[in-house]
Amino acid sequence: MSGFGKQGLTGTLIFLGSVGALGNIRKGSVTKLISGGNEHYRKGRLGDAVRAYNQAIKMDPDNPVAWNNKGLILAVAGNFNEALKCHLKAFELDPKHVDAISNIGMAYTKLENLKEAIEWYDKALKIDPKHETTWNNKGNLLSKLNRYEEAMECYDKALGISPNYLAAMNNKSVELIHLKRYDEALALLNKVLKGRPLFSEGWYVKGKAYIGMGKFDKAMVCLERSNRLNPDFHQAKKALDILRKKLVEAPGKKVESTEKKRPRTDREQKKIEKSIEKEILKPRSEIEIIGDEFERPDEHLIKEEKIVLEYLADDEKSKTALKKEIGNKLSMPAVLRGLEGLEKKGLITSSQVGRGTFYAKTEALGSIEEEIIEEPEEFDGSSVSNDFHGLVTKGRHYIDRESYKEASSTLKKALKINPYDDMAICLMAQVQYEMGDRDRAINTISKILSQKPDFIPAWFTLANSSLKHGQYKDAYECYGKILELQPENSEAKKGFEKAQKKS
Repeated sequence: MSGFGKQGLTGTLIFLGSVGALGNIRKGSVTKLISGGNEHYRKGRLGDAVRAYNQAIKMDPDNPVAWNNKGLILAVAGNFNEALKCHLKAFELDPKHVDAISNIGMAYTKLENLKEAIEWYDKALKIDPKHETTWNNKGNLLSKLNRYEEAMECYDKALGISPNYLAAMNNKSVELIHLKRYDEALALLNKVLKGRPLFSEGWYVKGKAYIGMGKFDKAMVCLERSNRLNPDFHQAKKALDILRKKLVEAPGKKVESTEKKRPRTDREQKKIEKSIEKEILKPRSEIEIIGDEFERPDEHLIKEEKIVLEYLADDEKSKTALKKEIGNKLSMPAVLRGLEGLEKKGLITSSQVGRGTFYAKTEALGSIEEEIIEEPEEFDGSSVSNDFHGLVTKGRHYIDRESYKEASSTLKKALKINPYDDMAICLMAQVQYEMGDRDRAINTISKILSQKPDFIPAWFTLANSSLKHGQYKDAYECYGKILELQPENSEAKKGFEKAQKKS
């Protein structure tokens, strides 16, 4: 994406002083139009933005800022030839307009004229050696040419000028992954994601760093989060599918057919991990690198979702109470659209209380994690290793002994490491059911089944819990669903017959 200068679109307004001999009223009108165009852009209204800039150009054809900003919108729309013409016009009107010069380099990059692009970036840096966006964009170009060390120097220059420049942090982390300096990449990505926790591409890059480190469970969590935040981000979905397909199941863990898989040998596992690295840790694509502008709307959230999320908190609210707080900003149908979208992205949870549905920002388990993934915390227990599968195994043992409080505590620790593991979520739902929170348990299972309607363990969790607690009709229906999927499942047959007699 093309750049908007050091301070975003509004930063370009510093050049308005050189627009020419206009009367104060007319000059103010042009400034107002440009400001309006900038605001339209920030809200994603590109058509309105370009109309505002066109009107400004009509009033003042020699305004370099209006020409430059119009070029930016055309670049966002993918019309790089026309964008280049606008930036060149801005340069013609003001040969020292650094933003326009840098954007000429960006346009040439998009048009694959890389030699010209570098020359324009160097021209911009000669005028202003502290133009951090140009350093970032030049780094992107050098990375594209596989000149990773030189690209790193450019990102370091940008970060030396602006230490909190998130785009340069992200891009430097991509280069660090290429250079197999995964710990350094991870440290930068944590800073990026603390600043932009909804940045889907950043979670994808973090997943790649974990793959390089051999931490595949953590990689899967990051890729899952990236995919949930932006289901249209195909690279994250592809990488996630590769991990799911190739990673070995935990020893002794039941799969959907209720059969057990033989654990792979260490040699087989190493071979699988090498193939994963080969497929996913390829040279970066354009989507991993951020252009100089990081001032876009909250990633992949529509207007309704952004407003609803702003008014939700950890305490649950009904949709009526939420609408009352939001007031005239959204209609009730828009509030419902926002809630539905946020729940699909895993950013909020819902629970049924009587006839009412209540919503809150997401909890750590069963949905999207709220914290940046860190090393798992220590816990007491010398007999079980402090890893995900060990915690799940321990949770199962507690459930078998009906020690549900201990099971809940242990499974929460497992879900902090990987909040997306469907089997662990099923076990937690079983614990919730046994501890008397039936509505929450059903809601937890429903989230799994909405993604994987044929996931047998989820149906068994509902069926067995319902049967145990006298909900025979529900148990009958759930066992029936299992038998639709697996007609010869003997455990489901027994449960079905028992529920049928009781109902």
